[in-house]
Amino acid sequence: MLETIEALVGYLFVVGGRAIGTTPPGALVELPPRKAQRSREADTFFTLITPHGKTHATANVYEALTHLAADVYFRSGGSITSGLREAIHAVNSQISEAGQRYTLNMICAVLRGDEVYLARTAESACILRQNGDFAYYPEQLSEGVPLGATPSPEIKLSRCEVAPGDLMVLCDNALLRADRAALNAALAQPDLTAILEPLKALAARETQALIIQFATPETPDPTPIPKPRSSTPRPEPTSPAPVAEPPETASAPEPEPPQAAPPPPEAPLPPPAAPLSQRAALATGNALGSFAKGLNRAVNRLLSEPNEASAPRIPGMMAAILAIGVPIVVVFIMVALQLSQFDLTQFEQMVRDVEVAVRQAELVDLNDERLARTVWLGILERVTYVETTSGRTNDPKLNRIRLKAQGILDRFDKVTRRTPTPLRNFGEGAQLISLIVRGGADVYSLDASRSAIYRDTLAPEVNMLITRNTQPVVQRGQAVGAFSAREVVDMLWLAEGGVQRANVLAALDTQGILITYSPTFAPATAQRLAGADLWGKPVALATWRGNLYLLDPEANQIWRYRPLGNSYPNPPEEYFDGEIRPDLSTAVDFGIDPNGNVYVFFADGQLRKFTSGIEQRFALSGMPSDGLKSGRAMHLDGDSALPSIYLLDPADQSIYQITLSGAFRYRFRATDPNLFRALNSIYTDRDNIFVASGGVLYHFSIADLAGRPAP
Repeated sequence: MLETIEALVGYLFVVGGRAIGTTPPGALVELPPRKAQRSREADTFFTLITPHGKTHATANVYEALTHLAADVYFRSGGSITSGLREAIHAVNSQISEAGQRYTLNMICAVLRGDEVYLARTAESACILRQNGDFAYYPEQLSEGVPLGATPSPEIKLSRCEVAPGDLMVLCDNALLRADRAALNAALAQPDLTAILEPLKALAARETQALIIQFATPETPDPTPIPKPRSSTPRPEPTSPAPVAEPPETASAPEPEPPQAAPPPPEAPLPPPAAPLSQRAALATGNALGSFAKGLNRAVNRLLSEPNEASAPRIPGMMAAILAIGVPIVVVFIMVALQLSQFDLTQFEQMVRDVEVAVRQAELVDLNDERLARTVWLGILERVTYVETTSGRTNDPKLNRIRLKAQGILDRFDKVTRRTPTPLRNFGEGAQLISLIVRGGADVYSLDASRSAIYRDTLAPEVNMLITRNTQPVVQRGQAVGAFSAREVVDMLWLAEGGVQRANVLAALDTQGILITYSPTFAPATAQRLAGADLWGKPVALATWRGNLYLLDPEANQIWRYRPLGNSYPNPPEEYFDGEIRPDLSTAVDFGIDPNGNVYVFFADGQLRKFTSGIEQRFALSGMPSDGLKSGRAMHLDGDSALPSIYLLDPADQSIYQITLSGAFRYRFRATDPNLFRALNSIYTDRDNIFVASGGVLYHFSIADLAGRPAP
């Protein structure tokens, strides 16, 4: 009877030469979730995603990508190897199609019964210990195409049988640089606790590894090892399979020059390194000291001992000069080099000047906002000047100073920083003017430049796209029923109304066509709206109690269509039916709350409220003094526990959250200010915010803000 095999897991995480007592952000051990495919119910999934080169992502990106890989694998069907391919392809698509600048290494393993299936990319490696023998995959250091460099990743596959007592190490190739004999000796230790200590000594300056020890269920867990993210009870065994199937290599395109990625920034920083001039001086001094010692030993061997019968090998006077003169010269050189350690380079002096300015700025009372703001703005300008003048960026000291200064200024400006995750880059020239997320899984994006609506699939557990469809559900020139689509200006979700089926996507075409699309009953259908000749140029859609509303700034009106049966057969009603109408010529978007109140957003950042066509007294309160410089789009979320309105201000590169009464809640900005320079559209789904900037779709969460007071 086949013995059930379990896996004990340990982690090695070395940053800047220091071992960190935490799980690497790109390491994950995952058991089958409840919704896993039946063919995956006996599998345990392991993965390690590591940086490739110098350009890095944040730790939360690595964590999200590992969960995306596990989610895709357990949702996939077919063979284990096809599931591993899908998982790696999903991660590669996430970083390459979203326009990321970093590249990654990735290795995955699946334990099923007594078999392990392995898939690795780029510079990832695997070490296997069985019966005292060691196998390395690859055998030597090698470079591969990293994830994110090409649309089609290069994947190497292999399989083996394991037994209790076997050991497998998933790692970056840093461990392969270690002395092979010493590495084998470290991995030959009987348990994980004994293995990790010598591995730390053999690790390079930046090293990550996931160590798996296969054992029987009775084997006790080694308590000193950090716990993995999920428990690891193992599946029932399956019938054995042949050992060591020849590795299979997926076809790959020509490698592109990889970009680089240091370890996640959340890891504790190593002690500051000595300046380059000091390190060079110390190294040269040590070398000269060693040279002097060696020279003295050589001279001693050349000189004859008193009882030696043979003559000296070199004249005694020459030997004496060498023995005395050379050490004196070496001493003078070493003293000069040691004194040079106290010379600061121009860059170091500039950084020190900034540090002095920071200490002076810290003396300013933050209650004196005007003075404190001026002082800390000056600190930011000095940091930028040092980086621009020297050409050196990403200096740890300057980064810490920038974060400190920005944090103080953000407090004054009521700014809450978020790190958006790119979900999809629709390409150069794309303009995403409308977004809809339904059921936490379907994402619809309207690209105005192509007049096309795309439907993508989201993994709600990790909020990353599983599929990115290149074929739109509707696009310019497409036949929709008896009509041909032209320019789609906006879209919304119709839960009810004058359409053949409820719960459909509805999009407005400028020629007076209402296009509807059901993901269950494709393809799209269309109906002509009566009275379209009355329109000027509608820019936005909204719905309330089955009625359809069109914001038409050119006609200075909001048109209301009432449903009758499965259509909107009658001409529109005027929402503003009085003689005195508000000026809507600069209106950009609008929304309707659950009580039927209409909120209209204007290009200058003004927000106005109307009830039954009559303007209400409405003002924003608690706003930052410099807030709302412009208006581009809005989203009214009336279904959340705290109904809110989200306003996009591209001039301010900010997203404002306010209550329906006008009270300020949050002002969100991206940690990278360049991301929100072209804010176009926004959609909220509970604590998840989906925002489009230019042609890129982003996501960030506000779940951590629940229950916290507004700034």
